[in-house]
Amino acid sequence: MTIKMKYKNKVFAPLLFVILLFVAGGLYWSKSSQDKFAAPRKNALTVKFRVDKQNTLMAVTGNLRYYGFVKDEEALKYALEHTKDMTPGKAEAIKIGNNTIDTEAAYNISQSMNAWEIARILLNEGTPSVSDCDHGCPSNNPFTPEILPGGDIAPTWEEQMQAKYAWVKTFDDCVKAIGHDGGQVTSEEASKRTGFPRVCNTADSRFFIQGKDGWTKTQPYP
Repeated sequence: MTIKMKYKNKVFAPLLFVILLFVAGGLYWSKSSQDKFAAPRKNALTVKFRVDKQNTLMAVTGNLRYYGFVKDEEALKYALEHTKDMTPGKAEAIKIGNNTIDTEAAYNISQSMNAWEIARILLNEGTPSVSDCDHGCPSNNPFTPEILPGGDIAPTWEEQMQAKYAWVKTFDDCVKAIGHDGGQVTSEEASKRTGFPRVCNTADSRFFIQGKDGWTKTQPYP
């Protein structure tokens, strides 16, 4: 009896190990698979994503992966094929399986959406993109506001100028900073003629007055 029990234990232990290994592997695969569809970020801003007339499916899914809106491009394609498309595709729509993504359209999406949510919006919630570019759209960037590769929002021109001219602290600094980015300074002749001190305006829209500390955001003199 003891010999039989020992034999059973020798057989059961490896079998139990194999079963546990399969269970652990299955759980890992399931979690890894689900993670591919998960949202890349939390509490991200909603932006407009434009799909132009010449865009292909590869361009759409590739851009969304490149700019950090989905974790896995193939997961997004799967979601696009298996999400219900409730709107008829236009003549030049992008086809994926039995579903379609309208071109010349804009879509409100966020990096806090998962792949299934983005797929639903791409298939059903496009609006004409012409009106979205009345004041100009980035030539190569499909997002408004512009998104940097990886997902961060690009700094505005004013923010770029502020960073570039952060070293400007005085009137003399301002005079040195005037260049091709803009900015101007009143001449000594104009100062003598008007009786006002010389004023220097930086490219990031700050005004420095000769002989005074600090700066102002408004033109100090007419």
